[in-house]
Amino acid sequence: MDITSLTHDHVALVKAFTDQWIGLNYYSHDELTQYLDQSEGCSLGAFVGDELAAVRISLAPGRWTHGMETGLSPSKWKVPKNSMAYFKSLFVAKKFQADGLGKKLSLQSIELLKAKGAKGVLCHSWLESPNNSSQRYLLKMGFEAVNEFPKFWYPIDYQCTRCAPKRCECTAIEMVKYI
Repeated sequence: MDITSLTHDHVALVKAFTDQWIGLNYYSHDELTQYLDQSEGCSLGAFVGDELAAVRISLAPGRWTHGMETGLSPSKWKVPKNSMAYFKSLFVAKKFQADGLGKKLSLQSIELLKAKGAKGVLCHSWLESPNNSSQRYLLKMGFEAVNEFPKFWYPIDYQCTRCAPKRCECTAIEMVKYI
């Protein structure tokens, strides 16, 4: 297994991966390019040979908050907004799940984010994930729940793996880990 920082050369591969594991058209090619710019090398991919096994999209502190005003509760954070990094997405291909790969990518990304000056990492946990695995995973990683946002992903025109063919009605739990 090879873990590497994702670059613009990986955008098409990451797009195909997220279409399969998040939902068709959750990310556009341009969005992924923008997120990798905002990542500053902190987004990671795990490869087994040429196969992409997992993706952790992480945005560097001070690089992600512009344009994202909904679903945030900065008054409840213990660090300034410009010191908060963001875990945008973590997905592991089905055949590689339950092997600790997501945790490995997340821990490595946290170290990279700390080197960029992050004092905390924010994310939105998917409440309706199977067996609430998203929130349970984050709690084990030391994240704490801050706020809840029903229909968080509703504005995104994509095919949610849970709600399709309707628009996504899933709830996001805003969670923070201080580092």
